[in-house]
Amino acid sequence: MLKLSGLRHCLFLAIAGLLPFMPTASADVERIEVLERTTVADGKAFGNVGAYERLRGRLYYAIDASAAENQSLVDIKLAPRDAQGRIRFAADFIALRPIDAARGNGRMLYDVSTRGKITLLHEFNNSASSSNAPTTAADMGNGFLMEQGYTLLATGWSWDVPPGEDRLRADIPVALDGGKPIYGRVEGEITVEQPTPTASHAGFDALTYEPARADDPEAVLTMRDAAQGPRTVIARNRWSFGRKVGDKVVYDPSLITLDTGFKPGIIYTVTYLARGPRIGGLGLAAIRDALSFFRRERLDKFGTPNPLTDTGAELPKTVLAFGYGQGARVLQAMLTYGLVSGAGGQPAFDGAFIKAGGAGRANINYRFAQPSRHFGPDVEQDFAGDGFPFATTALTDGVSNETRGTLDRLPGATTPKLFYVNTATEYWTRAASLMHTAPDGSIDAAPDKRARVYMIASDHQRVSGVNERGILAHCFNPLDDRSVLRSLLLHLDAWITLKQEPPASAYPSLADGTLGKLPQHLEAFPKVATVRIPSRLSDPLRLDFGGRFASEGIADVVPPKTGRAFTSLVPLPDGDGLDKAGIRLPDIAVPLGTYTGWNPQNAATGAPERLSRAEGSFIPFARNDNERITANDPRPSLQERYPTREAYRQAYAAATLALVEKGLIQGTEVNGMVDRAAAFYDRLMARDPAGESCAYLAAK
Repeated sequence: MLKLSGLRHCLFLAIAGLLPFMPTASADVERIEVLERTTVADGKAFGNVGAYERLRGRLYYAIDASAAENQSLVDIKLAPRDAQGRIRFAADFIALRPIDAARGNGRMLYDVSTRGKITLLHEFNNSASSSNAPTTAADMGNGFLMEQGYTLLATGWSWDVPPGEDRLRADIPVALDGGKPIYGRVEGEITVEQPTPTASHAGFDALTYEPARADDPEAVLTMRDAAQGPRTVIARNRWSFGRKVGDKVVYDPSLITLDTGFKPGIIYTVTYLARGPRIGGLGLAAIRDALSFFRRERLDKFGTPNPLTDTGAELPKTVLAFGYGQGARVLQAMLTYGLVSGAGGQPAFDGAFIKAGGAGRANINYRFAQPSRHFGPDVEQDFAGDGFPFATTALTDGVSNETRGTLDRLPGATTPKLFYVNTATEYWTRAASLMHTAPDGSIDAAPDKRARVYMIASDHQRVSGVNERGILAHCFNPLDDRSVLRSLLLHLDAWITLKQEPPASAYPSLADGTLGKLPQHLEAFPKVATVRIPSRLSDPLRLDFGGRFASEGIADVVPPKTGRAFTSLVPLPDGDGLDKAGIRLPDIAVPLGTYTGWNPQNAATGAPERLSRAEGSFIPFARNDNERITANDPRPSLQERYPTREAYRQAYAAATLALVEKGLIQGTEVNGMVDRAAAFYDRLMARDPAGESCAYLAAK
């Protein structure tokens, strides 16, 4: 491993006097610093591409506050500036690139880090590692992206990422009014899984705004049983900002201690006066300008070489962006605010793969925004991000009478090709149906011609390998959709680079009777006595933050007033409880049980009607007719479906090959998928049907 921080610093000083003779980069990345450079996987060769190296460093931005492409950023005019009118800040970056660049594919794949963590290796390489500084062969997983020859890049973009664990962070500046601090009310929310005297009011795995006064007498803490339930104010002398140490409470701005403790099932909301709003939208500009730099510039403004091309490699011919979860919502925000092109209208990326984002956007381009917050089942519904518009085509909201679409600010020439890929879970918890229906759920709306929309039937948000129920009612959904993700990525790439039309959109619709309201789903779902079905889903609310919010991004009403909900619809099931529409994995075409996109919490949480944000359920079929009759299970047993193990294996292989024919799975993956399915069949046949254990989900 070669540490280069000192070397880069010396080079920076040595060439400072040569600035008049250096080229000027068009992107707003002024300087780049490589802090670490190392070969990964002990120099392992990935297919014909060869070995890879990892680079880690810092990007230094100097953003033009007056540039036209930055005017949609809230509070951009209140950012501290240098003498040239530029806004300066820095962010982390990490890259994985072929050591022999000539053997790469000429494409850069950008990872919109989620809470500062990279996601590409998990989602496409099946990596089980959680390292944010991937180095070992295990970190690289199956090596798919490397064997394809992609250069991988991720950068920090958010101020609320906690330090540590090699997370990617951005030092987003604070807005000032004439050099003076700006104040405003901020909201935090607390839900807990077990009783505790102290809890964080920040978003998931995030920092939040510090109270302007530790003992703010006007801070308010409320409690309610459900998101739309009445709020009860908790007396101010019963709680404090901080953690309990012995008989005292030690101040900590992100924590609250309550004298009676926090209880499961209750939603606690705190509002308080904060100071110093971060200009969150600069994080979106930072992504745009980082990509513009890495794809177009060989030198930064001080003459330091672009580290992705400093070995003589060509600049990337194509840039693809990938976002998962929070990262997906960030990409949707960039599209909605028109922040995908830099100076001169040059696009930052040519295509975007938007996975598990649902219909919402990141809560980022507002004053005092908290990017980690996101709308979910009964929680965090007071935060902006899931508002109209939702669909890529312009639709009319019958309540506000606005007609808009998410791509309205993007001229055709600069709009990237878009893949929206959601699982069934996002229909239940993230209102994904609003991407292709009217806001009131009354009609279907076809996607824009520059976009494809896919739902992976009966799937859940993230492959986790968890084989315990935890706080949920049912065993976790074990579906693994990553074979399809790999094929879809190649289709997106080919759509851009080879002009090949990708597979048609595949999602449930009203027209063909595969999309409907919750009662329709429950009526069609098989009546299995041991299954707890959902009693509600997540409908985004119209939120009123006051008169300045729509035009200036400033909330004057916190918490917001709530109006009529938008209408979310869900996929309708077949007789086995499996989604009828979307991309049906072989596990759904040839099932061993019912897979769902929903999973309710258990009674111990205090909110058993609340759905998990990200997990689905798996309810196995009875093994034989006797078990089925004893359990009063209307679903045919495994014995009825597949007379022998070999019959199941052959049926599964045929379903897998059918997806290969459609271009949705690569042929090289078939044998491995069939073997894993057969092993799962064996575990199901060996399990105790009377037991509550979910251990059978995981291979031993």
